[in-house]
Amino acid sequence: MLRHPSEVLFAGVYAASALALFIFNRHEFNRSQEKGARYKKLPAPYKLGCWFVVLPLFAGTILVGWLLIPAVIGYALLEAACVRWYRSAGLL
Repeated sequence: MLRHPSEVLFAGVYAASALALFIFNRHEFNRSQEKGARYKKLPAPYKLGCWFVVLPLFAGTILVGWLLIPAVIGYALLEAACVRWYRSAGLL
């Protein structure tokens, strides 16, 4: 249970960010069917890394500003890993 105001703030920012990412992804995948099909084939650990590692780091910057550095690094590494996987799978 959330007890501290900072926990509530983090949970709210994380939930709002997750909703925004979900809406953005849906819009992008509807706009580009190829992109959506590619994303569906992406293994779960890559998707989970975005939702449960990178996104919380970005949400945490609202409370601890220096988390922006690992968030950006995590995003860049995950993006590079996804592109590498897409290429090895022949999807790019």
